[in-house]
Amino acid sequence: MKKLLFIFLLLTFYSCKQSDTNNTLTYFGGQIINPKVDYVFLVKDGVTVDSTLLDDANKFLLQFKLEKEGLYLFKHGNEFQYLYLEPADSVLVRLNTWDFDESIVFTGRGAEKNNFLINLFIINELEDQNFYPFYNYDAETFEKKIDSTIASKEKILTKFKNSNHNISDGFLKLAKAGIYLPTYRKKENYAYGHKKLLNLPDYKINNKRFYDYRKQVNLNDTSLIYYHSYQNYFNSLVYNKASLLKENDTLNQSFSLIALKVIAEQATHNKIKDMLLKQTLMESFLRNAPCRFDDAELEFFNNNSNNLKDIARISKLNDDANSLKENELLTDFAIIDTNKQLNYIKQVAKNHNTVIYFWSPDSMSDEYLVARIRFLETSFPSVLFIGINTDSSDPSIKKSTALPIKNMYFLPDNSLGKIHISSNFPRTILINKDGVIVNCFTFLGSRDFNQQVADLEKY
Repeated sequence: MKKLLFIFLLLTFYSCKQSDTNNTLTYFGGQIINPKVDYVFLVKDGVTVDSTLLDDANKFLLQFKLEKEGLYLFKHGNEFQYLYLEPADSVLVRLNTWDFDESIVFTGRGAEKNNFLINLFIINELEDQNFYPFYNYDAETFEKKIDSTIASKEKILTKFKNSNHNISDGFLKLAKAGIYLPTYRKKENYAYGHKKLLNLPDYKINNKRFYDYRKQVNLNDTSLIYYHSYQNYFNSLVYNKASLLKENDTLNQSFSLIALKVIAEQATHNKIKDMLLKQTLMESFLRNAPCRFDDAELEFFNNNSNNLKDIARISKLNDDANSLKENELLTDFAIIDTNKQLNYIKQVAKNHNTVIYFWSPDSMSDEYLVARIRFLETSFPSVLFIGINTDSSDPSIKKSTALPIKNMYFLPDNSLGKIHISSNFPRTILINKDGVIVNCFTFLGSRDFNQQVADLEKY
């Protein structure tokens, strides 16, 4: 029955007439080979606008009224890719998760522009992988390499424009951003890359025109805010400017504080400024071991962000980070197992070096969680891993019961453990076999996490 329904919708999908834009739905569907999960999300400006389950043939179809063209992304498991949609588009995608980006092929009305985007994405990815040796060049030779790189991609865009005469201004702007910004980013990275590659104590670019391209970049274009090429360029620009300021800093400010100040100066649009301020502050928070906010950075963020929700969330996360201290005994708190039986964390962790990880279905995918915990349990067999799902709803309990992970728990409403995760951030705590806190705030994805668990194993 599902297959018949899909065929019917597919026929509808291809029968849409572009001239009937005001009354016609926009369609996005396709097939996923070797799916990792059984659902697909469609996201716009960081917010999920639609989702659907795969059918028995791993196919899906979304239909919705699209008032305005724009950039979307579709997510499947931990993977995502971009999608540009215009009203009355009918786009099908086919991909294999074993080679997610490289296998993507779009068909249907609106497919040409999306095939252009994915091809440009792959070109940029390969370029990034092979570009590092060019930082060995002197600035003048490096610029020539940059110019030739841009010229080759401009030819691809010209060929696309000649074959597609109805390209919208919005898509053309996005396509140009995908060409120029990744290449300009390399110029922002040049001074650091050149110094590092040649092991120089210092390096300055004497050509005053080297950064003239900055005049052509609109840093406050909200239509590009969720495009990876835009975000990557802006971050490289901030890092480059902050690095120069740090060299002459007499106030002994942290690098992240200087970066926050650069963002506040460069980003005049509140939405862009607020997003980048939060990203930079969080990156600084997560780099610390244990995770902590720097007081000066936090104060600057609170004084310069216009997003009251972000400020409130960061405040809760700061409270969470300060709720526990290293080298102190973990205060006991109640937990509930998947059979809804009451337990206490100290009893479950007794006489074990233990990793207590808080998570929720919203903060991490099942696929990532299962793979990560299985790897850790295999790598550190003497360490006990206790998962606490902070979503205590009945569907979440059933979902956790189905996960192939041992030692899964929840927090009852009156549990003292809730004071440690008021922000619902996926926090992890490490305690030794005596119940003493070894690391009061880390996270499963930290690049230092494996070493942290290895150190815990020695207790």
